Amino acid sequence: MNVLLPGLGGLVAGLLLGMLLQSWRGSRGGGNGSLVPAADNLPSQLGNRYFRGINYLLNEQPDKALEVFLQLADVTPDTVDTHLALGNLFRRRGEMDNAIRCHQNIIQNPDLSEKTRQAATLELGEDYLRAGLLDRAEELFTSLADQKILTSVALQRLLEIFQQEKEWQHAIQVARQHEKISGQSNRRLIAHFYCQLAEENRAENNLQAAMKWLDQAEQSDRQCARISIMRAEMSAEQEHHEEVIRHYQQALRLDADSFPLLIDQLIDAYRHTGSEAQALEFLQRWLQQHSNTSAVIHLLALCEQLDRLDLLAEVLDDQMRQHPTVGKMHALLRLRASTGSSSSRDIASEDISDLLQPLLEKLLQRRDGYQCRNCGLAGQTHHWHCPSCRQWDSTEPVSGSLGE
Repeated sequence: MNVLLPGLGGLVAGLLLGMLLQSWRGSRGGGNGSLVPAADNLPSQLGNRYFRGINYLLNEQPDKALEVFLQLADVTPDTVDTHLALGNLFRRRGEMDNAIRCHQNIIQNPDLSEKTRQAATLELGEDYLRAGLLDRAEELFTSLADQKILTSVALQRLLEIFQQEKEWQHAIQVARQHEKISGQSNRRLIAHFYCQLAEENRAENNLQAAMKWLDQAEQSDRQCARISIMRAEMSAEQEHHEEVIRHYQQALRLDADSFPLLIDQLIDAYRHTGSEAQALEFLQRWLQQHSNTSAVIHLLALCEQLDRLDLLAEVLDDQMRQHPTVGKMHALLRLRASTGSSSSRDIASEDISDLLQPLLEKLLQRRDGYQCRNCGLAGQTHHWHCPSCRQWDSTEPVSGSLGE
């Protein structure tokens, strides 16, 4: 059975009840307060359209049934809730033209209260937003916000629109308005909008303007690690490697979870300054407080480069005991292959090591590095703005045996 039939049945019942109530009120005005005359009049009001709609419904033809029931009764104070529900049902089914027409019919009815038309205006704005008609949706939500009607919801929808349109300065203004009326802090959100403006200027090679936007972002939220990461990236483009190190370390102080996102660039900056030994010390200190697979892998690479593999054995043993991961096991096998000799290993363990290393390499290459904690979207790319649920700062490194 079509999953929409129960919903349609409820809507039909609502329409019929509304018309029955209208008939009863009419008969009551004539001096007879009984529902019986109203019920007697009902078939003549509905005519063949009612039975045709029921026939479509019973034959599981919901599209045709919806069309009939939409035309079945005029929009009145008694039936408006049913018409609103019908429009919302159209929208959920993706039939945006019908949803828009249904809600427009309500707004155009002069006999309805202003509050009812405002509710229908909000629903019509939702229709336009869902249909991708962003300019029309923006006009309706702006009108509601200006009239201080359903302001919080209208501003939230405007925020969605301006983010889709990448109109970051308008988004900042709306976020601040919403902050005032809701009492909810939008500092982090506004900081990300400023960072987006900085990214746009950076792409146009206007670094001075980009830095100004980052200053604005920091004024909004000094705890936003993205600001320091962007400053480090811009310093790297100018080959100011000491600044790169400083900015990345600041980002890590603000958000330790950003480690996998920036560690490659941080180690590269240490190398450019000839400070590999300092990088080694940094990683050792980091692993005393955190358990990062990325840190272990980079520590192994540095130990191999500096011929200090003796520093790694104890660290790896502790890490594998505290928080074992595939990446750390891979590093352990690499260390064993680099330091062991044929006399100290039996043939079986050597064969296992040869088999495990390429297998672990494939697992690490195919793993998802990041996941949205809000909607669960996983992938190998970090997003400041989740492309699925459109939440900011919700993407974090994957944990577990294949993660950090």
